[in-house]
Amino acid sequence: MESSKSIPAPAPPRELSRLAALLRYEILDTPDESAFDDFTQLAAYICDTPIALISLVDDHRQWFKSRLGLDVNETPRELSFCTYTIEGQGLFEVEDAQRDARFRDNPLVTGDPNIRFYAGAPLTSPDGYNLGTLCVIDRQPRQLNEAQRGALTRLSRQIMRLFEERLQAHRYAEQAALQQALLNSAASAMLVTTADGHISGVNPTAERLFGYSEQMLIGQPLTSALFPQEALQRRATILGIELGEPIEPGFAVLTAPLFEGRRETREWRLLHRNGSGVPVLLNISAIHDERELLRGYIVSAYDLAHQEHLQLRLQQIAAQVPGLLFQFCWRPNGDSSFPYLSEGVEDIYGLSAAEIEPSIGPIYARVHPDDREHVLASIRHAASTLTPWYFEHRIDHPRKGLIWVEARATPMRQADGSVLWHGLVTDITERKAEQLELDKQQEMNRRLLEALSEAVVACDADCNLTLFNHTARRWHGLDAQQIAPEQWPGVYHLYHADGVTPMCPEEVPLLRALRGEHIRNLEMTIVLHGTPRYVLANADPMYASNGQQNGAVVVLHDITERKQIEILQRDFVSTVSHELRTPLTSITASLGLICGRVMGEVPEHLQELLDIAHQNSKRLSTLIDDLLDIDKLYAGKMRFELRAQPLQPLLEQALRSNQGYAESHAVSIELRDCPAVSITVDAMRLEQVLSNLLSNAAKYSPAGETVAMSARLVAPQRVRVSVCDKGPGITEAFRKRIFGKFAQADSSDTRKQGGTGLGLAISKELIEHMDGEIGFDSSPGAGACFWFELPCHALNKAAQ
Repeated sequence: MESSKSIPAPAPPRELSRLAALLRYEILDTPDESAFDDFTQLAAYICDTPIALISLVDDHRQWFKSRLGLDVNETPRELSFCTYTIEGQGLFEVEDAQRDARFRDNPLVTGDPNIRFYAGAPLTSPDGYNLGTLCVIDRQPRQLNEAQRGALTRLSRQIMRLFEERLQAHRYAEQAALQQALLNSAASAMLVTTADGHISGVNPTAERLFGYSEQMLIGQPLTSALFPQEALQRRATILGIELGEPIEPGFAVLTAPLFEGRRETREWRLLHRNGSGVPVLLNISAIHDERELLRGYIVSAYDLAHQEHLQLRLQQIAAQVPGLLFQFCWRPNGDSSFPYLSEGVEDIYGLSAAEIEPSIGPIYARVHPDDREHVLASIRHAASTLTPWYFEHRIDHPRKGLIWVEARATPMRQADGSVLWHGLVTDITERKAEQLELDKQQEMNRRLLEALSEAVVACDADCNLTLFNHTARRWHGLDAQQIAPEQWPGVYHLYHADGVTPMCPEEVPLLRALRGEHIRNLEMTIVLHGTPRYVLANADPMYASNGQQNGAVVVLHDITERKQIEILQRDFVSTVSHELRTPLTSITASLGLICGRVMGEVPEHLQELLDIAHQNSKRLSTLIDDLLDIDKLYAGKMRFELRAQPLQPLLEQALRSNQGYAESHAVSIELRDCPAVSITVDAMRLEQVLSNLLSNAAKYSPAGETVAMSARLVAPQRVRVSVCDKGPGITEAFRKRIFGKFAQADSSDTRKQGGTGLGLAISKELIEHMDGEIGFDSSPGAGACFWFELPCHALNKAAQ
């Protein structure tokens, strides 16, 4: 069984911003570039080092954009010297890594490339984030002089400028490609001209519209190639009169209005290559550079012939829409009309388009009398505020009877002050009936929730409490409050299972479920007015139909009566155990003296009975000790004397203490790898755990096998101690309760192996009291490997 892993802490905001700044340059994992290699060559030459790197540090590694004297492309961030550089300000220098406590155990120092000297200058972005370093490395201790330090700093600034230039070049290329893509994909014909009207670019739509290829049009005067001369002459005459000056019948006909501050959209009939006319809606815009100098024009020609096809297409689409599509015009003087109505008007209102085209009156007459004023008021409000209009109301249909409709439209103010609406009206009678049925179902669900004996609480994705049934209100002493989740434990009296320790916000089951966890049978307490209510919490995230999480729910089941019975049972067991311990100790000691023949020779026919009595008295003593230990642990009365001490001697002592027991089962114990670390534990309690694991392993191992005890680092400051056997393994049915009290894989009266079933439960409590975690890995028939993990620290050489 795999151990559960803790969720890593989120990165601080400053680090997230730094990573965002790094990603903005789009340089990670790009190919080598000679421009950057020049800088590493120069840095190595100036600083006289065999290794020089341009290093970029992301969330888990340092990656080398350029490297000299090193073969690898990246190394883990936790091993990198550059992490210290980016976390500081200015040049970071390590004269001798083997003498520096931060680096002397670093694999890059103890092994290849055997770093002794390091100097790094941060690559700082314009907004102040250290993205990486320019660093030089030597395999000998040394120190840079002031000139070399200054040169390294200046080179790092130049590299940052190179980053900026590279990013800017990419942006320019992207913009150029985007502009070309927009031009090529435009639905209108687009022609780019020089300032004097010669064509310099044509998009594919223009080629199709006018029948010319781009090569045929490039360099040609626009008006000579595509405009009829008589049409240019007529427009030049009209413009001359409007502007009060003569206009040449050429390109000036198109540009003259722009110089007067007017931007015209005008219909023209341009020339196709085959001599036919092409009706277009023409628009021209000037192109200026960053210094506002005129560089040319963009001429856009929209195909009006295509518009006729679009109108036909719109009618075909409208015929497929369930409901009525419309345009409605409301004028300032109160008049109204319908510029467009789809055929759905008869289905919705039982009217023809001819009947309602002049005004809204016939439609208004079909609205149910109780809804008319509300509909009219909502239309007036939307018209005055130019906000989207939405309204559900009833219609008296001449054939269908009373129906419900949903009307929605978007109002747009026109140049003459009128309001033009584009909208849709659909029949929602069936949906309304379904909604009514859904409302009934929701009311039934609400009543069921209120009648439950369990407390049910739910919240939405924003941590707003949305459900608090009657039982929850009674148990917590109040209804749902609109408060921050950080206040929930205090306001709702939430405590741990002991009824004394307040819950932290991140431990609240509802919030854990909102983070995606599934909580099962978590014991907790609600302490209201000093009276504890013990409950089991089951919580789950809730999801919408699209799979998006939209909240969480928790169900609380009252186990107060069960807990009180457990407390009585525990008190009874504790009392009986204490009362039995003293006389049983005397009995065991007396039997030991008799069996050891201290009191004289024992008749042979009594020896076997006395030995059996002695062994069973010792087993009974062990059971009572286990009962007392588990009682102390659950009552919080067991004292722990925690102190830092080396791990290996503790393992060696456990091996010595349990070797004899193992030999009695024809099994040996072997201590294998153990890192040089110290742990902060109660030595006696740790030995109790190890003895339990080792004795279990020996007990279940076949004769002649070896129990392996070892330790290894699973994180820089966490060590795992394992005890592995080659016994029958853990069955699937026993896995979930293996650390429970009185748990036995074989609970029959004839089981081969003895034991109280408390050893692993006690071990789990002891390890967790020492800030550790315990678990096991096993396959049935292939042995079991029990392990526990504890925080650790590396031993210094003096301690070793």
